[in-house]
Amino acid sequence: KTAVTSFTRTHKWDIEKSVATEKGYTLNGYPKIWLYIDGSGNETATWTVDVTYEGFEDSDFNVSGVINIENTGTLDAVITSVVDKLAGTTIAVNCGVEFPYTLPAGETLTCTYSEDVDSKIEGFNEVTVTTERDTYFADAEIIWGDPTTEINKTVAIEDVSDLFGTFNVGTVTAPNGDKFTYDKPFAWVDYGADNCGSFTYNNTATIVQTGQSASATLKVNVQCYIWETAYAKGDDAICFIPTFANWGWTNPLPQNTMDLWAGAGRCDTWRGTLVGTTDAWGNITMSSPYLLRKTHVYRGTTMFPLDRRGRQTVAPGQYYIEDDAEWVIVHAEVGIPDPDFGP
Repeated sequence: KTAVTSFTRTHKWDIEKSVATEKGYTLNGYPKIWLYIDGSGNETATWTVDVTYEGFEDSDFNVSGVINIENTGTLDAVITSVVDKLAGTTIAVNCGVEFPYTLPAGETLTCTYSEDVDSKIEGFNEVTVTTERDTYFADAEIIWGDPTTEINKTVAIEDVSDLFGTFNVGTVTAPNGDKFTYDKPFAWVDYGADNCGSFTYNNTATIVQTGQSASATLKVNVQCYIWETAYAKGDDAICFIPTFANWGWTNPLPQNTMDLWAGAGRCDTWRGTLVGTTDAWGNITMSSPYLLRKTHVYRGTTMFPLDRRGRQTVAPGQYYIEDDAEWVIVHAEVGIPDPDFGP
């Protein structure tokens, strides 16, 4: 007789995911990158997927085998019973015949058995064959070898993120885990002025075979420009105030290079920011990291431009150019990096 063991081994895994930045800033527990317009905040984020092996669980234990009963004599043998015991417990045997059964001389009767058990039992499988004349015995030791079926021995890791889409990270095979890393550089120029603001990037790694997953979140803040009004201030510049409520300067010609001041309320340059220079025709040269969006130039014979009714105005939309001009106003809309930006 034989005793063949079989069982299933299910391997267990755990997965963790994290993201870290070079500068190590966090906000509410999340790693965060601050991208400044001047590039000083540019840095690389690194994601780590850590897959660890958590052992295994065995199940579906089974012992099966074959019993060959051979009549080696010269007379027919009448078999009255076949009793099989697995580790001391009687189990069912399928011989394909009913007992008593006559086994002719020289012939063999083959029986089979298959028994599910709760665990890796120890001992023997013992069979007793009884005939009208005698009793016969055979046994086979129950030996558990390697699992016949292994579940999740090798697993694949898939990653899904807002930044990278879906990609295969790699595979791990029991009993070894592994750690996977990948990174991405972040720079302000990749976003630009038109895409500034706050961004949240979610990232989830999943063990495909088990469905286990772990997530990491990275936050990125991109510095914006604050748009300010700017005016040119040259030699002997005259403030709009008190003739007008709003600030700015009109400049007597001729003028060479004039400073361009932004946000200088009440014509107080201590309150403002020097963002560049301009000539008397409004050809502006911006200093870094400031940005120019619009310009308006008045060149006329009067200190201030006149509207259609002949009234003085400094509204940039009503600027114009005259021959033989004696005064110039250069207005611009400029971007200044948000001064409140940062951790």
